[in-house]
Amino acid sequence: MKNIYEIFDEFEMANTDKQRIEVLRKNHSETLLEVLKLAFHPDYQWLVTEMPDNYKVPDTLPGVSHARLSTELRRLYLFQKGHPTAEKLNSQKQKELLNQLLESLEPRETEVIMGIFNKDLGVKGLTPKFVRDYIPKILT
Repeated sequence: MKNIYEIFDEFEMANTDKQRIEVLRKNHSETLLEVLKLAFHPDYQWLVTEMPDNYKVPDTLPGVSHARLSTELRRLYLFQKGHPTAEKLNSQKQKELLNQLLESLEPRETEVIMGIFNKDLGVKGLTPKFVRDYIPKILT
């Protein structure tokens, strides 16, 4: 299975919506759908807007970090507006947890996390409108 950022790279290289849809279809996974949902569904709003000041880019090679995006997505509720647990955390604790999360992932996976928080995955052509038009069940 490809990393999400590898799928996004392939998506950006596609020239037409038909090719882009094919990229998503052939790389269909629960993780991909979850990333799209967390990034573009209007019910998900985030308390995090920027990278923490003390974030240190891990020096791990791709594929050898101690965590994977697919497993860490479940922890994003800690940064979700309106979630009872997230709302109880003070800002210092939330920053610590965010740092731990980001530093446990590959650098390109942290870009995906920050894209989710910013509601913009930074992938040319991958917009809420594209997802709404071609994968509507994610945003309903």
